Amino acid sequence: MPDDILEAMRGVDPDDSVQSVVAIAADYANRVPMSAHSHKRGQLIFVVSGSMRVETEGGIWITTPGRACWIPGGVIHKVVYTKASRARAAYIHESYLGRLPNKCCVLQLSALLRELVIAAVDLGHSYDENGQAGRLMQVLIDQIGGQVETPVFLPEGKDHRLRRLTALLYENPGDTRSLDEWCQLVGASARTLTRLFLNETGMTFSAWRQQLCLIRALEMMEDGQSVTQIAFALGYGSTSSFSTMFTRAMGEPPTTYVSRHEHSI
Repeated sequence: MPDDILEAMRGVDPDDSVQSVVAIAADYANRVPMSAHSHKRGQLIFVVSGSMRVETEGGIWITTPGRACWIPGGVIHKVVYTKASRARAAYIHESYLGRLPNKCCVLQLSALLRELVIAAVDLGHSYDENGQAGRLMQVLIDQIGGQVETPVFLPEGKDHRLRRLTALLYENPGDTRSLDEWCQLVGASARTLTRLFLNETGMTFSAWRQQLCLIRALEMMEDGQSVTQIAFALGYGSTSSFSTMFTRAMGEPPTTYVSRHEHSI
């Protein structure tokens, strides 16, 4: 396990614990990445303030306040805090994972689940499983299984040509070049790239790029950028066209999203 996690847990490895839930709190500086690692336990991780990105071989998940990332046991992942962040994490014993999601996902974080994890941090790493604390942990586990998944996942392919294209777009999501215009740069025909996007990400090129814009928009909102700044930085011709995309994906306009999350922190 990475040293930064062990330090946050004061030397306690959650995979070595017999407790049903082991919870930690930690603060991280801007852009500090954790090295790739995995746990036997499932992990629910969220930020009380700030923003984080969870990366696996299969893709990228962005998590902002009000949401949590669920990582099943055994999944190799790394976490990048895209701004200074206060994080909370709950590690769930592998015996309970059968009733929890079997894939990485970002979940809506209910107020109850958020407070349960915070309470679990306060309880520490040794408690009576048959007492009040143990009952609280069982409610926490049940609550994870009842959260709604949110559409903030960006799938990643394996083909080196596809990964070159997606990496360039991730660095500059406002690049509006068409697939035909990318061909020479990445060394593949438009037909090949179209096939690779569908086969390896399950999305068309345009749908993948739109999902990238959504994820980058959430990160930029956390940095305090305005909706107008974000729209033009992401290559949209107008604020209204960006707002339409965001509303369709997130179920609320970007201005409402920003206002609600500012008041929820």
